[in-house]
Amino acid sequence: MLAIEVTIRQGKDEISSQNLSLVAKLVPPSEFLRKIFDSPVTFCKEITCYKSLKVEYEKLQTEMCVPKDKFLDAFAKCYGARTTASEEIGDKADENAAILLENLKTSNYRLGDCRVGLDLNHVQLVVSKLARFHALSVALKLLKPEVFTDTVLKACKPHNMGFDESEIKASTLKLMKAIETIPGCEKYLQIVQKGLELGEKIWLNTSLLPPREPYATFSHTDLWVNNMMFCYDADNDNYPVGVKFLDFQGNVYDSPVRDLLFFLYTSAAEGVMAKNYDELIRLYHKNFTDCLKDVGCDISPFTFQLLLDEIDMFAPSEVHHVLFRLLLICADKSDVSELSNVEMETFYKQPNDIYKRKAKDYITDYVQRGWL
Repeated sequence: MLAIEVTIRQGKDEISSQNLSLVAKLVPPSEFLRKIFDSPVTFCKEITCYKSLKVEYEKLQTEMCVPKDKFLDAFAKCYGARTTASEEIGDKADENAAILLENLKTSNYRLGDCRVGLDLNHVQLVVSKLARFHALSVALKLLKPEVFTDTVLKACKPHNMGFDESEIKASTLKLMKAIETIPGCEKYLQIVQKGLELGEKIWLNTSLLPPREPYATFSHTDLWVNNMMFCYDADNDNYPVGVKFLDFQGNVYDSPVRDLLFFLYTSAAEGVMAKNYDELIRLYHKNFTDCLKDVGCDISPFTFQLLLDEIDMFAPSEVHHVLFRLLLICADKSDVSELSNVEMETFYKQPNDIYKRKAKDYITDYVQRGWL
């Protein structure tokens, strides 16, 4: 990401001017990262999100007169994008690709601390907005199927998941070695192994766990604390009143609960989940169905019990994803390489005490809920 200051001069004499603070998102600098993210494809998917999906979300809400306090605006403003040096936006991106976005920092948005995690107020805000974000895709599917195909499904175009079978299996072995170092997890090693192997299989063959109607929707797949920014109440600098979601590269058409569980287990501060899980799931369902009602959809198929069934079905598939991401989240800053130096081993430093606590809490909770 590059910060850019732009001055736009207008009028015949260019007397009138406007200053813009922007950021330019570029393709990853290393071949390893371009491989992981399948940048030629995923960069185009992200452009679709900003140039089409964002527009249709806003159009639908405007057409249905959604009130301002419920209107979802979870995307940063996009000022332009390109996939190549050509003027036309193609379906493959190269090293010249770029997306110009508003610099959210200048609008008083800021990142959370991923190692500490988010407190209950932040988590409640994200859960509420994420529910509406998912529901709007479902609403497009129900109300505007052609638009849904041209926006949501285009943004969810299949892409190479980055690792081949041997690399995925090597990742599982490294994760298991990390889990083996955690005191109190000895009795869970066998079932964790099975959970990781399930993640392997689904990673390599997504048809083993296909999305299920009616909840299937646009899924971000990497919604954790570093992929969102918060703005705050003018009178309380610690109380969040808005959030923007970032990094729309890995989008797939899938169950919304995968985003929900991945966010909760990677990004909530320690103790938040244990005390508030049931409340947060109900909060998600309420906002999801409220959003559907706001835009004129029948909510009768979207029962709370069906959401619970969806969670039970898809939760086991997130084990590999969560335990892998926690390694990066919990890493000491000195252990995180510059992007240009990132390689496979970057993600597998010796787990520290923060990782051991969070991974143990995650595994224990999954066992207690019958997901492992």
